[in-house]
Amino acid sequence: MRPGEILPADAPAPRAARGRTATIAIRNAGRFDAYLTSHVRLERASAALEFDRDAVAGARPLLPAGASTRVGAGETVEVEVTWS
Repeated sequence: MRPGEILPADAPAPRAARGRTATIAIRNAGRFDAYLTSHVRLERASAALEFDRDAVAGARPLLPAGASTRVGAGETVEVEVTWS
């Protein structure tokens, strides 16, 4: 093996352990699309997004690092969130 060499595994990498999860409905009451990114806590999301912010305090969308979910203007989407 050489420094920096990558050895592929026979099986997919295990998912990271996670804490509590839930699925919530988020409605975009604004005129423009809004995006929820993987690293932002939901209480800091756009004010145009309607959901129970107190119930999800400290949670973030359960998405891979760097990913986002689009919520179109006037749309409602279900998003899985995690407290980890």
